[in-house]
Amino acid sequence: MINSPSAFRSARIILLALIGTLIAYHPVALAEKSAISVMEKLDKDGDGKISRKEWRKKNIFNEVDLDKDGTVSLDELKIRFGEAEESHSSDRPDPVSMAAIRRAKFDDVTHLKTRGLFETGLKPVWRDDVSCRGVDEWYGKDYTPVRPKESYHGGIDLPAPFGTPVLAIMDGEVIALYEGKKNPRGIEVVLRHTPEESGLQLYIYSRYTHLDSMPKLTIGQRVKMGDVLGETGNTGVQGCELKGIPCRQPRRSVTHFDILYSTNEKFFDTGTILIPFEAYWMDPNALYRKQPPFDSFSMRALPDAEKKISISYRLDTGELYPPDTRMIWPYSCRKR
Repeated sequence: MINSPSAFRSARIILLALIGTLIAYHPVALAEKSAISVMEKLDKDGDGKISRKEWRKKNIFNEVDLDKDGTVSLDELKIRFGEAEESHSSDRPDPVSMAAIRRAKFDDVTHLKTRGLFETGLKPVWRDDVSCRGVDEWYGKDYTPVRPKESYHGGIDLPAPFGTPVLAIMDGEVIALYEGKKNPRGIEVVLRHTPEESGLQLYIYSRYTHLDSMPKLTIGQRVKMGDVLGETGNTGVQGCELKGIPCRQPRRSVTHFDILYSTNEKFFDTGTILIPFEAYWMDPNALYRKQPPFDSFSMRALPDAEKKISISYRLDTGELYPPDTRMIWPYSCRKR
């Protein structure tokens, strides 16, 4: 027992010195916040990610959620705390590609336009002796009057009865599958087509959304032109649902079909959307020109007579037109 003030002071000094020594050899005790410590503290459900609900400082959540998938990963925290390797930034597309393809409410709409998302005026045409499913919502259509911000249609809509088979337009690889339960796009399949497969000096990404159910495909699976990817549906959250108001009517059964392209072979999957490196939008009709240019600026500048694009297709009998085509329409056509 310590009986005198001087003895107490001496003991206190020794104790503080001992604590100091222990801390020196245990830097964790001194460490400020780190990526791992924040993850351990905020990841309440233990799924290895921090949701917006789990995150405390809501005002900076968007800054930390770099891929905008609605959660913060350990890698994103490491970048925030300066713990990531310098090369890590090369694992993600450039900011313009991210903004242009992601199209989040906080993204600058000018990036959409610089990467080709605007009306071109292209129209699909077929031989007179066949009947094919056409477009009812065209590429680049201006939705701004009915949306809370400036907005354009990033593809074409092809209405068809529920259950109608949706076809792979070219040989390719399945690189993304999304359930889209909280996404306007709904159930989605993304294929990647190499220059060898398309015959073009580009990496082409074809995307098919609103499918009726999750297809029996796997990531990395190879598909052939004309393979069935899924069935036509109307999945995906509607705008009225996002606003929390009853929808007057459900979305019609339709396939939203769009094309992205790049000269860079790399791509990035956020978990909810796939973004190619150095990505550009393409009017899907432009692809069926089968020769460059494909960019929207050039397509918009074409004379009106050249904006009618002859579409290659597969008949419901399996016959191809033209016979040597490497690409077809996402739906089968039939003889009249």
